[in-house]
Amino acid sequence: MLKVLAGCVLASGVLAGCTTAASPQHDAAQDSAAIEAALRQWPHDFNDRKLPEVCGLFAADVVLSYPDSPDRRHDAFCDRMAALFKDPARKFRYAEPDIKEILVDGDLATVRLFWTLTVTDTAGAALETKVEDGLDVFRRQPDGTWKIHVSHAFTKD
Repeated sequence: MLKVLAGCVLASGVLAGCTTAASPQHDAAQDSAAIEAALRQWPHDFNDRKLPEVCGLFAADVVLSYPDSPDRRHDAFCDRMAALFKDPARKFRYAEPDIKEILVDGDLATVRLFWTLTVTDTAGAALETKVEDGLDVFRRQPDGTWKIHVSHAFTKD
């Protein structure tokens, strides 16, 4: 460790210009593009009721917060999605997200976006449309993929 620190520049009492093999440099633009691609694929998977793919965007230790609901963990979220997909009276459909901003910093990223969910009956008549204002924190996984670690969604009424 001292060899690594000796190679760093000390400026104003703060270590600057330090990188080690344990913390590889990543391309923020590529990371942002990968996150955006995953978010744009998600509504297609949801609308096609592909439960493993829908759940796969979320890390095993995810915390999902939604108004008027207790926070959910991964298993509870996936159980909820499975129940929605089996609902015989209603169909749930997400439009492509309106991504406002993706900020990548190392192995963490935040995304500010809006989701539009439409609920229809068996005849296809719209029962409800909700716009969800979301803020997600993504974390790079050991395999290099990005998954949501914290998700906050708020309905716009």
